[in-house]
Amino acid sequence: MVAAIVLLGTGAVVLYTGADVAVRWAGRLARAAGLPAFLIGALLFGVDLEGLGTAVIAAAGEQTQIAAGEIFGTVLFLFSAAFGAALLFAPRPVPSPDPVMVVAPSVPMAAAALALYDRFIGRYEGAILVLLYVGYVIFLLKRPREEADAPGEAPGGEEAPSAEEAPGGEEAPSAERIPGQTARAAAATVLGLLILALGAAVLVGGGSRLVEQTSLLPGFVGAAVIGVLASLDEVLLEILPIRRGTPDLATGNLFGTMAAFSSGVLGVTALVRPLDVDGAGNAAFLGMAALYTLVSVVFLLRGRAGRILGVVVLAAYAAWLTVLASV
Repeated sequence: MVAAIVLLGTGAVVLYTGADVAVRWAGRLARAAGLPAFLIGALLFGVDLEGLGTAVIAAAGEQTQIAAGEIFGTVLFLFSAAFGAALLFAPRPVPSPDPVMVVAPSVPMAAAALALYDRFIGRYEGAILVLLYVGYVIFLLKRPREEADAPGEAPGGEEAPSAEEAPGGEEAPSAERIPGQTARAAAATVLGLLILALGAAVLVGGGSRLVEQTSLLPGFVGAAVIGVLASLDEVLLEILPIRRGTPDLATGNLFGTMAAFSSGVLGVTALVRPLDVDGAGNAAFLGMAALYTLVSVVFLLRGRAGRILGVVVLAAYAAWLTVLASV
């Protein structure tokens, strides 16, 4: 048990180190593009690198139930603990993104539900899910960019950190200002992904040992243990943009992750090895679908989300953990 916990903790640290390097340098490549904050959040952070790496490595190691549980648990954690905490810490209600962007992830989610009907996702279904995510990305890229935030100004009229300024006031290198920045950023991103893969391997190893030494269902370990460890950075990706006056980055991450994990990540993982989904993994999918529906309805009807919704989604996650742990 001690060895499993050490592996989980070590894997999480290495995982976050790799993700931090990859995301930070990939972000520097994207700054000069003039893209809307929602689009950057949906595409840059939506494919949660550590979550994808963990699921793929679990599937490759024949831990398919852990892989499926981790995929659904990541989104469940994001829509409950991460987004709920962000709403509680938000200085004001979070405005809704474009209603089309709120509804768009329902298409890949519905496709995932159909694929999960028999609790088995084969390679053929995985390929369809990947193609569906490609369509989602193309749809995002073809959307008008007129809603891009003006430089130096955040939604609501507040001054936002400059594109050339990193969090904490440190100056971030720009691809346009430093010769060779693009090549350096690409190399650093690849290095981050390699570190990420190593962390994912260690993390899954710890999860596998935990499954062997306890009576917990593999899907529960994937959703409630590994899914949480691989998604703790999502808390910061939700809280910090909202606190700094760029809520579109947070909501882009929120809905982009939903689309990516219910189609692209799930499909890629099934291509690596067909997925068997146990009862805990299926419950995690139902939980993430319910929370996505709740958050979407609030955004569509009220045009914003506040602390009450934050309390509700946090309570829902606590209830889900309690029920699944007792099964």
